[in-house]
Amino acid sequence: MIRFLFVCAFTIYIAMSGIVFLFKLPAGHIWFNQWIFDKFYVFQFISVITVGLAIEGSYFNQLSYVRMENRRQILKRELLGYYTLGLLCLSIMFLFIILGALLLREQSFMLQLTDWYFRYLLGVIIFANIMSCLKCTNNRSLRRHCTIMVFSWMALELLVFIPFIEKFSSLDTGLLFSWVFHKGSASYYWMIGIVLITLLLNIRINEKRDFI
Repeated sequence: MIRFLFVCAFTIYIAMSGIVFLFKLPAGHIWFNQWIFDKFYVFQFISVITVGLAIEGSYFNQLSYVRMENRRQILKRELLGYYTLGLLCLSIMFLFIILGALLLREQSFMLQLTDWYFRYLLGVIIFANIMSCLKCTNNRSLRRHCTIMVFSWMALELLVFIPFIEKFSSLDTGLLFSWVFHKGSASYYWMIGIVLITLLLNIRINEKRDFI
């Protein structure tokens, strides 16, 4: 029930954001630029998704664990829950982006939008995987605050770490989440690599996980 209410609240939030963007779209500005940039992704999309992931994570506790067969089954269900919620919310947001583009009679946007859909999706999966890694540890503080810790890292990476690196180096590099906004196919390789590495870490850490 709480999941459903969260999705409904998210849909209302995105709809209201879209209405505001439509009425306040500056002359000469592109509709997609209101949605496709790093600060919107972190502070207006992921910040809300963080709440949903925390709610989703609360469904997995000692009482639910005893009903599952083994550690792998627990991890599988947790990750699928996170992925499903992220995919659903992302699809809702991009549906509103497409509706706005049609209302504004934007043309030839589907290829660009598809690229950003998968970039945003990989970013959500990386977020969920890292959050799950922290939740699987035997450190109570990390388990309890895993969601906000990952979000804090994402915000610091955007506001502090990447600007610092770019200030003192000409290398076009990224850390974890900054690859979402790197142009070119190479960023996909990095993101997919991070997804696989964090997934393997989840499996490894989960084998030694304390469920008490």
